[in-house]
Amino acid sequence: MLGQANTAAPSTPAKDAGSAPPDGGMAGYTQIILFGLIIVIFIFFFRRSQKRQADDQQKMIDSLKPGQKVMLTSGMFGRIAKVSKEEREVVLTADENRKVELTFNVLAVAKLVDEETKSVEPEKK
Repeated sequence: MLGQANTAAPSTPAKDAGSAPPDGGMAGYTQIILFGLIIVIFIFFFRRSQKRQADDQQKMIDSLKPGQKVMLTSGMFGRIAKVSKEEREVVLTADENRKVELTFNVLAVAKLVDEETKSVEPEKK
């Protein structure tokens, strides 16, 4: 009997591999619902952040006045000579000695430059 394998039936019945989970098959739906909920929360916070940035940019554009120094999205610096709210244009003086003036869309203005600190970083609130 040394070379014979134990052919006795197991004492506990084996579970069928294709049988339903004990919760009645709701485990898959629960995962889908949780995944969908995570996506909805992510979209909510993403849109809220975008709206806040758009509101901040609009406030900055509304506060533009002649004489302010600004930085454009291209990295160019200039002093505002004229702001046209109707045409949504801003005229910048790039070289005050030669009276070089350039016209841009107001959306090209990225940041105001602080005259005292020469910084383009926004103030920490």
